Amino acid sequence: MEIKNDLSDSIVAGSTGLVGSELVKELVSLGHVVTALTRRKTIPTLEQVEYKFVDYEKPSSFEHLFQNKKHVFICLGTTIKKAGSKENFRRVDIDYSFDIAKIASKFNVPNLSLVTSIGADSTSKNFYLQCKGEIENKILTLDFESVSIYQPGLLIGARSEKRIAESLGQRIQPFFIDPLLQGSLKKFRSIKATYLAKSIASNSGKKSGKRYLTFEDFFVLS
Repeated sequence: MEIKNDLSDSIVAGSTGLVGSELVKELVSLGHVVTALTRRKTIPTLEQVEYKFVDYEKPSSFEHLFQNKKHVFICLGTTIKKAGSKENFRRVDIDYSFDIAKIASKFNVPNLSLVTSIGADSTSKNFYLQCKGEIENKILTLDFESVSIYQPGLLIGARSEKRIAESLGQRIQPFFIDPLLQGSLKKFRSIKATYLAKSIASNSGKKSGKRYLTFEDFFVLS
């Protein structure tokens, strides 16, 4: 199978979530071998994927996996309901993600991609958007050849766990709200997780420096 991008030395954190699982499949479809980090003890079986069960509370226990890697994709995320508290939410979305980024920087991984959210802002009064903005700011302090930060709107796709409000939004927004979002408001449109995954896989390491990508950028593949 022809390898279109040099992504065979890649790590995906959050590999069994909505975006992460689609990203892993996209990389495999391009002929790449992936190291997929997961907190789930029931690990999927997928050819060309080496799933690793990791304890994010003990980053030193899995940092060796980052040796000689060229691309790290951080797709971690949770909900306050699942996490149990705002403190635990921050632990996953900020602390775990930053630990991964620090390890990647330590091992001189050149390219990092991070999935956050449209509207991410560390000064926001919205707790969710505040956390997303905080992790963006923290990661931008680290040294990478390229950092790509993806800020999607509502994600469209089937999750393994039920999120009632999100499921309702997935049925309404694409048909009734998205068509109203024109011009500068397009960045707030919903996006299929499969399309976002294609963009992430295609764009990693293609441009040096730090860049943010929103809705219309997801359809421009390098």
